[in-house]
Amino acid sequence: MQKEPLISIRDLHVSFGSVEVLHGIDLDIGSGVIHALIGESGSGKSVLARSILGLAGHNCRINGSIRFGNRELLTLSASEYRRLRGAEIAMVVQDAMSALNPMRTIGYQLMETIACRHPLYRNQSPAAVLASKKHDLHDIALDLLKTVGITAPEKRMDSYAHQLSGGIRQRIMIALALVGAPKLLLADEPTTALDVVVQRELLQELRQTIKDLGMSMLLVTHDLHLAHDVADKVSVMYAGYLLEEGPVEKVLPNPAHPYTEGLLDAMPDMSSVKGTLKPIPGEIPPPDKLGAGCPFASRCHRVTQRCRSTLDPLSPVDSNFGWFARCRLAHEIAPEEQVKTSIASTAFDSVVEKAQTDFPTLVDAHIKRHCYYTRSGLLGRKKPWDVLQDIEVQIDAGEILGLVGESGCGKSTLAKLLLGHQKPTEGLVRFKDQEIPEPRTEAWRTQRASMQMIYQDPYGCFDARMPVIEQVAEPLMVHRHMTHSDAVKTAKDVLKAVGMPEHHMNKLPIVMSGGQLQRAAIARAVALNPALLVCDEPVASLDVSIQAQVLELLYNLRNASHMSMLFVSHNLNVVRYICDRVIVMYLGRMVEMGNVDDIFKSPKHPYTKLLMASTPGADASIVKFYPKGSMPSPIDRPKGCVFANRCPVATSRCKLEVPELIKDDKGHACACFEKEAFEKLSARQGDN
Repeated sequence: MQKEPLISIRDLHVSFGSVEVLHGIDLDIGSGVIHALIGESGSGKSVLARSILGLAGHNCRINGSIRFGNRELLTLSASEYRRLRGAEIAMVVQDAMSALNPMRTIGYQLMETIACRHPLYRNQSPAAVLASKKHDLHDIALDLLKTVGITAPEKRMDSYAHQLSGGIRQRIMIALALVGAPKLLLADEPTTALDVVVQRELLQELRQTIKDLGMSMLLVTHDLHLAHDVADKVSVMYAGYLLEEGPVEKVLPNPAHPYTEGLLDAMPDMSSVKGTLKPIPGEIPPPDKLGAGCPFASRCHRVTQRCRSTLDPLSPVDSNFGWFARCRLAHEIAPEEQVKTSIASTAFDSVVEKAQTDFPTLVDAHIKRHCYYTRSGLLGRKKPWDVLQDIEVQIDAGEILGLVGESGCGKSTLAKLLLGHQKPTEGLVRFKDQEIPEPRTEAWRTQRASMQMIYQDPYGCFDARMPVIEQVAEPLMVHRHMTHSDAVKTAKDVLKAVGMPEHHMNKLPIVMSGGQLQRAAIARAVALNPALLVCDEPVASLDVSIQAQVLELLYNLRNASHMSMLFVSHNLNVVRYICDRVIVMYLGRMVEMGNVDDIFKSPKHPYTKLLMASTPGADASIVKFYPKGSMPSPIDRPKGCVFANRCPVATSRCKLEVPELIKDDKGHACACFEKEAFEKLSARQGDN
């Protein structure tokens, strides 16, 4: 006998003003089920999740039905909704830093929430509970921190949010959500900005916690590999419609709807060949521009005339498994070669110059150490601590060099040193066979045009008051001494080359999507024809289709200009796809380096293997051999190998001596004393 769903949504319509953004959504989430909701930004995922909690917005209008158990949520009063939130339905948001109170310790915030939401105290006065039950609240808070896998929870209780890593902050958000013992957890992109190792640990712990407590979860994400690893069922949303739904093991390997198929084709994995990603052309249409037919028709390479006029209902693909889709073309029509939507290399020929080959090695860095400083007390002496040690990096002309590692390992600091934004404490960085001048000097400013950077957050690096085309033209006037009219004309040509529609060029940054603005950031950087382009997590927060467009754009740009790139990322699928060589860093040291194919096919360092196994969609069976732990603080750097506390083959020697980075005949370098022992461990894992 089939169980009643924990929550049942029927014919849900959500409108803002006169514009409808959700169009008749039907969705069931069963008890004990992790249900993933996937789709691009603007598809309506977050609106649907927030509508369940009555948090869609003050000016929204909701029609339909949302039944939770035997209650109709849409008829609840404001006070009834407040009693429901956190107690029976809880939410984990994407940005833990903005959700936590910076003025309160983690312990106080947990205890305050327990006094309000915990089943033992939710009907009492929170102030009275905080005053009289402090010891009990403290013990419950410690148990919650242990439940979500936080090590040394007693120390975390006295910490503030800014003193903790992103992974620990996100775990604390989950602990806060679990306080009320909810039946349903809504997780809105809970791991987007986290490193792959932290992300895998967090999601596996969250999955286990949900199963152990008999809860259900709605996981909102745009990462299909992540949904495949964590969820039981999946629903695919697009432009406010559900296009496909079913068990993860059925839908994701062999999708029925062309949109789901397009999302999979746009995601690089460990087997993707360079230049073969298939970005979905165009963008999600605005809700007020949808026609009567399929909302995906304008972007579908299998579209028919009927698709443009008729929207099919969700119909069974395999009713035995509860698999439904609005379209069967992905199954019923033999796959055709999708029209390539990436920007062809020839698009750059008229706007970028071929890089000069006078310098085979463009960047040559020898950094013995680079220090930051800490001070104890207001008048205490400054104490140096090493953020980087023994760095040897060369970037050849026309090469894309990847730089991977967890947050805090020194990737961004190294990128700044290679760009000349800072001088190393001990060492030398040469660009085109000359030492980079002192920052802020005239010679340094002259060199800036040859070294450009694309930042992770495009909204943070554009002036909100100036149109995009003016901001692309500005560096041309400063560095190339162009007139305003010539600079604007060149900026227009470059923006066209990166795929920016002309009607977007005069918009302000605030009204543009992340993908559009990232294209503008690329245009501004390449307009000066730099010899070196540093890309710092340029696709970390983008949807899979936009990510594919940006990756193809950068790859074709390199082919057209022979430009060198440093590509900083924690996404190994992306690094493997676009880079030629890769450097793996851990706690400020290089632990492995070599050709991308060599490292990804045969990793030699235990940390590299952990990174690869933690990547969504990868075989994670070897992770069980690794002791649980986290990266030490660089302020309290260990004596020996920096990875020793997390290494499954570490010996006493590893904890006392620092291994040297040694290259083999193929240029594959590794810093590990126990390579042979690790190879035996990997072989044993393969046999199992």
